[in-house]
Amino acid sequence: MMSSAPLHRFAFAFGTAFAVFYVIAVAKDLALFTVFPSLGIVLAGTQHTNDLTDPAMGFLAPAMYWYGWAATAALGALTFGVVVALLPGRWTRYFWPGLVWLFPALSMIACAYLTLPWFRL
Repeated sequence: MMSSAPLHRFAFAFGTAFAVFYVIAVAKDLALFTVFPSLGIVLAGTQHTNDLTDPAMGFLAPAMYWYGWAATAALGALTFGVVVALLPGRWTRYFWPGLVWLFPALSMIACAYLTLPWFRL
């Protein structure tokens, strides 16, 4: 197993950035693709049912955005992680890794807050 400093920086940067980018993707409704599982259709971008067909289609074929949100967050986190891994070690040693856990914790709270409207009637 390889345990190099750039790989270590990439792992911490990717994990932290994924949590942040996921909250942004959910809040701004930025999905790389939308999945309609009952129809077996995958469409690029965020597609709401009234964008494509009759508004009643939302009841018959609900859309799933989670895969698109996760892909958007992964793409952003991958880019951020590669940039941080390519930076010289002397530039990144000032970031205290003891607070890295704070970003995923705050992101979980933000995601719970963003999904509250789905549970209200």
